[in-house]
Amino acid sequence: MNIDVTQSSGVAVVVPRGDLDMAAVPDVRNALTGLLDNGQSRLLIDLDDVGYIDSSGMGTLIAAMKQARAAGGDVRLCGLQEDVRTIFEITRVMQAMSIHPTRQEALASWR
Repeated sequence: MNIDVTQSSGVAVVVPRGDLDMAAVPDVRNALTGLLDNGQSRLLIDLDDVGYIDSSGMGTLIAAMKQARAAGGDVRLCGLQEDVRTIFEITRVMQAMSIHPTRQEALASWR
């Protein structure tokens, strides 16, 4: 899995590309944990290029959210494709995480 990380107004924008499944989790976990361990507690994960997510991928996002919130920040998501959005709805993760349609809206929510 390829993961791009950029900064925008104090928010780390993380863009994973590919399926967020058991095979990709170590890369995603390392990227998110590295940011959080270095004091970056405001993360935006843009899932526009993620066509599938499994329970291990969901668990990785939830663990990062908990760590970020404990540090006074948060993990917000944007760009969920329909299949990924459906999984978030079925598992009720949408109720626990801040999810936005676009990157611009998600970044604006930090202001």
